[in-house]
Amino acid sequence: MYMMMRNPAQVLFVFTSAILAYLVLPPFFFILHTSLVTDRGLQAGTFTIQHFVNIIDSLGDVRTLLSNSLIYAVSSSAVALVYGTALAWLAERSDAPFRKLAYVSAYVSFAIPGIIKVVGWIMLLGPKAGMLNAVGMALTGQPFFNIFSMGGMVLVESFLWIPIVFLLMSTPFRSMDPSLEEAATTAGSTSWQVFRRVTFPLAVPSVLAVMILTIIRSLEAFEIPALIGIPAGVEVLTTKIYLQIKGGLIPKYGEASAYSIILIVLVALGLIPYYRITSKTYKFTTISGKNFRPHRIALGKWRWLGGTLMLVLPLLQFLPIVAITWSSFLPFAQVPSRKALSMLTLNNYVTAFNDSGVIRSVMNSMMVSVSSATAAVAITFFAAWLIVRASIKGRRLLDQMSMLPLVFPGIVMGIAILKMYLMLPVPVYGTIWILVLAFTARYLPYGIRFSHSALLSLHKELEEGAMASGASFFQTVRHVVVPLIMPALLAGWIYIFLITFKELSIALLLYSPGSQVVAVTIWELWDNGHVGELAAFSLIITIGTVFVGSIFLNIAQRYGLQD
Repeated sequence: MYMMMRNPAQVLFVFTSAILAYLVLPPFFFILHTSLVTDRGLQAGTFTIQHFVNIIDSLGDVRTLLSNSLIYAVSSSAVALVYGTALAWLAERSDAPFRKLAYVSAYVSFAIPGIIKVVGWIMLLGPKAGMLNAVGMALTGQPFFNIFSMGGMVLVESFLWIPIVFLLMSTPFRSMDPSLEEAATTAGSTSWQVFRRVTFPLAVPSVLAVMILTIIRSLEAFEIPALIGIPAGVEVLTTKIYLQIKGGLIPKYGEASAYSIILIVLVALGLIPYYRITSKTYKFTTISGKNFRPHRIALGKWRWLGGTLMLVLPLLQFLPIVAITWSSFLPFAQVPSRKALSMLTLNNYVTAFNDSGVIRSVMNSMMVSVSSATAAVAITFFAAWLIVRASIKGRRLLDQMSMLPLVFPGIVMGIAILKMYLMLPVPVYGTIWILVLAFTARYLPYGIRFSHSALLSLHKELEEGAMASGASFFQTVRHVVVPLIMPALLAGWIYIFLITFKELSIALLLYSPGSQVVAVTIWELWDNGHVGELAAFSLIITIGTVFVGSIFLNIAQRYGLQD
């Protein structure tokens, strides 16, 4: 013990390991335990496989669930990948106009809570009162599109993913050596042949990685399947799990956990090829430090077509907010008309922000998001330092524990944390602190990636020099390491802050009266039919989150963190 105390790294390793183990291991145990024990009756708590037997007995339902989940995830991923990749190529490798606007709108889209965008698209494409469908009815007598369908789910999910795919694919196109394409052109290849035989093959690892990532995250998606799929009668795994808990008088924790195990397995199977692909990207390196001269391809007569395609990206972010804004000034939902213009009012804003519950949800979200982001960044900073700098055996275990929550979809993490704190004598159930613990655990993987990458770029001689000058371990960390990697830590903090502020699935299972957060309040307003108040509240929240997102954009542009 004395020798351990003399080595701060060993003490830090013990404490960091204990914290990570507490955050990430019990949820997995409790979700597995709940799926294998009887949850009701005199035999409650005894071992059983009945929950899985019930799932097997309803094999037709399971096939439908798996089929719906995969169709939804693969189809939305394909649409987002094709269009997002095309936009990334136009932005980075061509002279198409409006590139800056596309990047700004992509970052802005990241800041807007997903539930707000989904509600906006329902207001636009709802079969009866949708604004765009009203135009279709006036022109053709038929609505353009019924959003309450599998096609509607796929369309809206792809709209949400296109900006992210665009940002993820911009980096490989930006980093690709154009001399390879020039050589192909000199050899007589047409532009299409150059793209097919040179550009695209070099981008294949990134394309495959982004494709798998979008499929995995679409499998985990909750807002769209809940708000669009449930009314349409289209169930996927995430909504099935939710309805097992919230769809009846008595929660079916056992069967919900059994379905959760199936979803965890699907996500884990998807992550295996993802890591294999991303670990071998060095084989496709084209920048060697010499002869790298980035330039843009002149589109000629197709330039303005490219610009039009670029404008679709900001349009996809602008349209749902327009619908939200319009609805926020009306006493009830209706399409634009002269009669509607005469009914414009600010009453929805007055009503929404005179509601103490609404104001409390904003304060709760701020408290939860600030606490979760701070805790996740602090924990993963020390874990990353130990992984990169320490020579302690087993330090790689910290990285593995930090990344374990990736296999937990949000809805599954919510159930796991719920069961965990119902059974453990820790007094956080019914408070906002259960949300802080859940969000901290859920987003550890993002924190570790920001900190790990930043520490790899920092030479250890800087720390050795500080210690040689008499600084203690913690003085070195405070005055040397943290200031030098602060941009990355701050970017990681803002990223986790924004993503926790938007999170619905975990909060929906863990909140209790008085601990609602913004996403839950929007859900309740929609569920209760208070569309005007929802729109007014959502618009103010959108303005606030976009402001915070603009800070992230500024940091990304200043320090190159968008890569």
